[in-house]
Amino acid sequence: MLTLAVFQLTTVMGQKAKPDTVFVKRTVGVNEFEIDTLFIAGGRSTTQVLTGTMFLPYSDRMIRLLNNGLSPISLEIIQECNNTTDPKTFKEYPKFISTTRAGNTLTIDVSIVANCCHNFLGEAEVVGKDTLNIVYTSYGGFCSCNCCFTLRYKFNTSMEKEYQVLKYVTINNSKTVGQIPERK
Repeated sequence: MLTLAVFQLTTVMGQKAKPDTVFVKRTVGVNEFEIDTLFIAGGRSTTQVLTGTMFLPYSDRMIRLLNNGLSPISLEIIQECNNTTDPKTFKEYPKFISTTRAGNTLTIDVSIVANCCHNFLGEAEVVGKDTLNIVYTSYGGFCSCNCCFTLRYKFNTSMEKEYQVLKYVTINNSKTVGQIPERK
């Protein structure tokens, strides 16, 4: 059951909140709920509710990405929580599954380990002259398990040649490095 509750709050997680703060919550038991989304209107940007797995719009990283000639198309989970992955192998993650180009679209699939109940906010940035750093932050309800997810990042690279040609990709600034195929 999804409930929309509107509260007038003065602080949320230590931050001053506007009077139009909205909680979207889901009942998970008797007198128990999970907060699915928190929305605080304000600032100069458009109203944006963050739900599910998506790119984080207009963050500093995403603005810099646009200024480097790349634009986000989509971020999605292509393999839901796979709890058959041996926890002893979790240290091997994150890892690249594939990196492909089709026309002006760069698609990067990565496997990561996160809490079983989480969704993901994604960002990306160009680091140095030739590396794309893709970023994910997990969020949401908390379960007592971790598992493997596969995320798919898609970018429009039509302006890439005007700025620089990307050769490498990293995940959350890790030492894991993947190759980006050359443009054809």
